[in-house]
Amino acid sequence: MIFASPGAIADQNKRAAIGDFVCRLKKAQNWREANAKNLETWSKAYAQAIGVDVKLVLDDAKKGLQQRRSQIVPISKEAIASQQRVADTFAQTGVIPSKVNVAPLWDGTFTNAINQCR
Repeated sequence: MIFASPGAIADQNKRAAIGDFVCRLKKAQNWREANAKNLETWSKAYAQAIGVDVKLVLDDAKKGLQQRRSQIVPISKEAIASQQRVADTFAQTGVIPSKVNVAPLWDGTFTNAINQCR
């Protein structure tokens, strides 16, 4: 998930910057995951940036791809329903004090930016 404050979404310049960021992030993820060489290149750069051993970063990235690939996709009814099921389970088990409606937390402002990003 990517979060933005309502104030940032309401501001035309910030909204444009967020849309650009989301597109760049989508392109970077697609490039990173396109092949093993790209994943290795990304892992080396990321490991250096955060001061962690490259093998650890690469192994973690590979495991992440095996478990669940990161993707920037538009909001869907299925995604909202999935989050609602989690929230309902949390309410039923007492993790949160009462049932909540998660739908208002979702905003489709950047759907076009995501769909048009190539």
